[in-house]
Amino acid sequence: MSLYGTMRTGVSGMNAQANRLSTVADNIANANTTGYKKASTQFSSLILPTTGGAYNSGGVTTDVRYSISAQGTFTYTTSATDLAINGQGFFIVRGTDGMEYMTRAGAFTAMDDGTLRNSAGFTLMGYEYSSTEDPTIVINGFAGLSEINLAQQALSATGSTSGVLDANLPANAEIGYSKSTSLTAFDSLGNTRLLDFTYTKIADNTWSVDVYYAGVPLSGVPVVPSSTAVVSGNLDASAPVGTTYSAPSTFYDQNGALQVLDCDYVMTTDGWEFTVSYAGDVLFSDQLHADEFDAAGDYLDPEDIVLPQMDLGGGVLFGPITISQVGLTSLPAPSTISQTFNGSPAMPGGIELQFDASGKLVTPASLSLLGLTDNGAVLNPLDIDISGSTQLAADFGVSNGRIDGNGASKVVGYEISDEGVIFLKYDNGELSAKYRIAMASVQSPDKLNTLPGNIYTQSNASGVVVMGYAGNGGFGAILSGALEDSNVDIAEELTSMIEAQRNYTANSKVFQTGSELMEVLVNLKR
Repeated sequence: MSLYGTMRTGVSGMNAQANRLSTVADNIANANTTGYKKASTQFSSLILPTTGGAYNSGGVTTDVRYSISAQGTFTYTTSATDLAINGQGFFIVRGTDGMEYMTRAGAFTAMDDGTLRNSAGFTLMGYEYSSTEDPTIVINGFAGLSEINLAQQALSATGSTSGVLDANLPANAEIGYSKSTSLTAFDSLGNTRLLDFTYTKIADNTWSVDVYYAGVPLSGVPVVPSSTAVVSGNLDASAPVGTTYSAPSTFYDQNGALQVLDCDYVMTTDGWEFTVSYAGDVLFSDQLHADEFDAAGDYLDPEDIVLPQMDLGGGVLFGPITISQVGLTSLPAPSTISQTFNGSPAMPGGIELQFDASGKLVTPASLSLLGLTDNGAVLNPLDIDISGSTQLAADFGVSNGRIDGNGASKVVGYEISDEGVIFLKYDNGELSAKYRIAMASVQSPDKLNTLPGNIYTQSNASGVVVMGYAGNGGFGAILSGALEDSNVDIAEELTSMIEAQRNYTANSKVFQTGSELMEVLVNLKR
C-alpha cells in the first residue's frame, strides 16, 4: 500500500464531503425560495486493482442531483398572478437575453409595460386565446409563443353579435293583437342600442315579429347601397357655347337613405364638359370632345367613371360608385341625360313565426337581424336565438332575454383558471379571455440543466421538451393565488450537515495518519 495513495484517498473523501456540505448550504439558503428544488450529493467509489498482494487505495467521486420532479407544498396568497403548478409541467419564461427557459417559480407580477415577470426577472409566455379553437402548439419547441401582455387591454368594448329571446305569446289572443318588448345591444364603440321587438298575431298559430332600432327596421330586406350607375341619353351637339344642362340623380348610401348627385354638362369650344359633385364638392370632371363621338353620335371612348368613397358625416358613407357612359350619344337634338343607379333601402318586414298545436315554435329557430352604421359606430348583424319561445294560453311574458357584448369599461383585475386561461375582469363585471399560459415538460425532469434564477434548460439526458397547456396531455393544473414552496426539509439538511462534518473530520484523520507515517519513514534514515 502506498502512503501517498492513502493521503490521496483522504483528500478525495474530504473533497466529496465538502461538495456535500456545499449542496446542504445551498438548500438551507434557498429553503424559502419559491419553486426551488433541492440538490443532493451522490457518492461513487473509485477502486484501484490490487497488485502483488498490495492494496491500492482509490477514492470517491460525487454527482450532484436535483429533485426537480419532487413537488413542494403550496403557500396561498392574495395575488391572482401568483401561480403554482399542481402536477407535472413547467412555466415557459423568457429572459432578458431573448431565450426561453422552464421554471416552477410562479411569483409573477404585472409590470408597467403589461408583461408578467417573476421575482428573478423572467417574463411569462403563452398563447393568444381563442374561444373557437385551441392554440396551435409546436410540440417540440418554443415557436409560436408570445409574451403575455395585458397593457393594451386597459379599456375595452365588445360589439354584440348574438343573443337569446324566449317569449310566450298568448294563444287565445285575437288576430291583430300586438305586444312589444326590448333588448339592449352594444355597438362597436360600446354604445348601448335599444332594440324593439313587436309581436303581432296574424293567424292561428302564426305570428309576425318586427325589430327596430330608433325607427330603423332591422328585420326584412337589408340595405343595398348604390355601387353602379349607367348614363344614357343625348347631349345636344348643336347647343351654343355656354349652354348648361343639369341632370341631378339620386342614389342610396350605406344606410339606405337617398342622396343626390349633381351632374352638370357645360358646352365649351371643345365640346361638353362633364362634372359630378356632391353637396358642392366636385368628385369628377372630364371633357367630352366632339371628336370622341362618331358620325352616328355614339360615344367612342366610354370609359367608366369611379367616384371615390365619401363620409357624409356621422359615419354614413357612400361609394365607391362606378358610372358607365356606354349609352351616351351626341346628336343635334335636345339634351336628355339620365343616370340610373342600382341599390335599394332597407325594406321593413316582419319575420313570420310558426307554432304547432302544442305551442312549440316550429320555424324559425333564430332571428337574423340586419346591422347598421350610426355616428361612426357599427351595430353588427345579430343572430337572436328564439327556439325557446312558446304559444300557450297564458299572458305575454319573456322567460329569457340577453345579448352578448359589453360597453366601454376598464380593467379592474385578473382571473386565471385551472386550465391557465387568463381573464381580464372589467368594472362592469364582464370577464374576457385573452391568453392561455403555455407549459412544457420533459421525460426526465431531474436531468435538466439548472441555471441561476430557478430556471432549467434541456440537457442530453433529460429528453426533448414537450409543449402543452394545463389540464391536457398529463400536464398539471394551474393554481392562481398560490406559490409552490421549496421542497427542502431543514431537519434533513441539518442532519446531512452533521454527517458531512463528521465524515470530513474522519477523512482528515486518514490524511493526518498517512502524513505521520510518512514522517516516520523519513526519520528512519536519520
